[in-house]
Amino acid sequence: MSAAWMVGAFASAIGIGVGGGLAWIMKRFQRGYNFIYSVCAGLIIGLLFLEMIPESIALGGWVVLAFGFAVGLLLFMYIHRTMDQITIITDSHQKDIFIRSGVLLALSIAVHNFPVGIALGPTIGTDIGSIMLTTLVLHNIPEGIIIFTPLFLAGFGFLTWIFLTTLITIPIAAGSLLGQFFEIGMPFLLAFMINVAIAVIFMVAIKEIFGEAVKNASGVHCSINGLLGFGIIYLYLTFLN
Repeated sequence: MSAAWMVGAFASAIGIGVGGGLAWIMKRFQRGYNFIYSVCAGLIIGLLFLEMIPESIALGGWVVLAFGFAVGLLLFMYIHRTMDQITIITDSHQKDIFIRSGVLLALSIAVHNFPVGIALGPTIGTDIGSIMLTTLVLHNIPEGIIIFTPLFLAGFGFLTWIFLTTLITIPIAAGSLLGQFFEIGMPFLLAFMINVAIAVIFMVAIKEIFGEAVKNASGVHCSINGLLGFGIIYLYLTFLN
């Protein structure tokens, strides 16, 4: 039982890793990155509105959602401004956008995973826990896709996949450990953390990913591709349910 919290981290790693593998397969279509990026933006928006936001509202309500989202917007603006001041590390503006998007998405998903781990911790070893672990694996696959797609397009490879998969699953392990042994409640605080992550992910999807796609293709074309991504997430989550 003392090491049961590791199961949550392992389940998360499987889902994120599989998503990263699918993103690696998509890498071969780099020439059509506008299509990939607009579809990826649709995947992210679908994941937010069909899963993360309803999860947050159920946990903390609309007021906490609004407050957390506002804080997340301010955080994104601060991070965005700070990263703009960092010396460019590549010789390509496109790669810079890819790297920034991937890093922000990875950090946001990591923040989101901590309260998820806290909720998972007390259930590990029970029938409900088994269901939650299966759900965690399947729901982390699209998260892996959206994180690793921009990073692979920027030229990163296998070591980045391993490193970030590990990094993103650490909050699941830490949250599960705390939830299991200390039975942490605080639903409003957990919802607030989720909402901050939601806001950052939303802004990355709209400003960094979809905005970059629109710069190099028509808005109508990108919107259609975005709807395709949204539809994929809808069908995927409907199948899981």
